[in-house]
Amino acid sequence: MMIRRLITVMAAAVLAALPVTAATAAPARPVSPEAEFLIAAHQGNLAQITAGRLAARKGELGSVRKLGKRFVAYHRKLDAQVRAAAEALEVRLPAEPNSEQLTLNEQYQAASGRAFDTLFVSTQISAYERAAKLARIVLRTTTDPMVRKIVVTAVPAIEKNRDALTAARNRIALEQPRQ
Repeated sequence: MMIRRLITVMAAAVLAALPVTAATAAPARPVSPEAEFLIAAHQGNLAQITAGRLAARKGELGSVRKLGKRFVAYHRKLDAQVRAAAEALEVRLPAEPNSEQLTLNEQYQAASGRAFDTLFVSTQISAYERAAKLARIVLRTTTDPMVRKIVVTAVPAIEKNRDALTAARNRIALEQPRQ
């Protein structure tokens, strides 16, 4: 029960950071951990698709460009599952990533070359670590079979992407000029 409350509090904090606009304002509705997870997952997917497009275009290293393309394809597919579950559970999804994700996107847009690669890889590692933690919590607490299926199928991809990002971070570190 404590973990379920933790998910609700974490998700509420994420939603509280959202700018309230006509596009994101939602009518009052019962809050459930599943709804909060779907909202956070959708926003994460939107952010990952945007970040992946930037990485595919701006990455200096081929591995970063390749990861960007992979993230776009994967998160489009994952978001289709999230949107279907949200529709079935009558959860209204926001139209854009949260404010933290939008700010990070601005940082990606401002960076270039090796600085972009370093920023992208380090922030994506953190994002995937948070996703892995959230997945573990959701798997322990959800009773909804659609949400469970999304998370169960996402866990191997989270691990694979985190491993690929770690390998890219190691390549970046090896290729840094010595001082």
